[in-house]
Amino acid sequence: MIALSRRPADEPAVEAARLLLRLSVFLLFVILLIAQILVRQTVYVLLPIGAALLLASATLAPDARALRSIREILLSPPLLAALLLAIWAGLSLFWTPFEGPAERFAKSAATLALVAAAMGFLPLRTKTSNLNLLPIGVALAAVALAAITLLMAPRYTLDDILDVGPLGRAGLGLALLVWPAMGALAVRGHWYWAATLAVATALACRLSGAPNAMPALVVGAAVFAASFGRGRATAALLAALMATIVLIAPLAAFATSLVWPEQAPSFFKHLAFWGQMIASDGWRTLIGHGFGAATWGVLGGYLTPATPRSLIFQIWFDLGLVGAAALALVAARTCFFVGKSRPALAPFLLGGLGAGFAICLLGPAAEQLWWLTLAGLDAIAFALVTRGQFR
Repeated sequence: MIALSRRPADEPAVEAARLLLRLSVFLLFVILLIAQILVRQTVYVLLPIGAALLLASATLAPDARALRSIREILLSPPLLAALLLAIWAGLSLFWTPFEGPAERFAKSAATLALVAAAMGFLPLRTKTSNLNLLPIGVALAAVALAAITLLMAPRYTLDDILDVGPLGRAGLGLALLVWPAMGALAVRGHWYWAATLAVATALACRLSGAPNAMPALVVGAAVFAASFGRGRATAALLAALMATIVLIAPLAAFATSLVWPEQAPSFFKHLAFWGQMIASDGWRTLIGHGFGAATWGVLGGYLTPATPRSLIFQIWFDLGLVGAAALALVAARTCFFVGKSRPALAPFLLGGLGAGFAICLLGPAAEQLWWLTLAGLDAIAFALVTRGQFR
């Protein structure tokens, strides 16, 4: 009898690992994107499940290079900068005036660790069949979001107004994830499909009324156009611009309050209010009021509804100059890191960074767990695309 040898690729463990990897990518970028349109809690459930499937896949088919990949992810400049920001946020819990932020910080830190682990457990090379699931999921989510908005005419509750509802969150998620999805299509020559996906996403965001999703897409498009063929130079410019905006934002707010001390125009109302807060904060501007102070201050009635809702304001108010410097470092190092990707892909990823920064600058994205989770999902998509097998 002739003994037939089995190739490693035919081993049951390897095949099971491939299946789990496919299920994980399908769950994260197809099921999650569609399900979150209807149920706002879905993203908190499916992201850990998808990360667990990635871990199981890596365990079934261990690769010596995987440990090196995980080490590179953990020691990458963006993640180290994010770790610095997280450590300072944790220390600020000692002087925050509220008790609730401690639980929020624990969940945020766990989400950051989960995202880092998921990125590390991704295979060193993403197969095209897995990579295709990203643009497919974004396209299906855009169609579903537009259809639900048009056919169901949803009514927005008070919770949806105070904190972004499922449709708005889904639109903001699309504004982030469309960029790596377009990159996955364009680098393989599918430019028309990439353009179609961009149009569908913009239409879905417009119909859903996702707050500041359209300005974010415009900013992303401008960054994309500027970085086409000039990825590294644009990355350096974008890094300097983001860091500068983060660091001088209080000066702009204070100047606005001086120009309009009584009644500022509606566009500058929140900025002028922040300037008045800076004038009365004194030394608190250096260390902040503690993690979660802005959110719990508004919820408890200690701060007025005119309080800005952007991430940059909350970082300055909660974590002070030290936290703002750490955030500026995160933004700058991420831009440099993304700018080193292959020239055909860098413009799309830089466009995604520009869109995400615009949402953080204009609001409503701040320290909410749902925004951190969506940003983490976007980071996983970035890692998936940068490891793609492009011909």
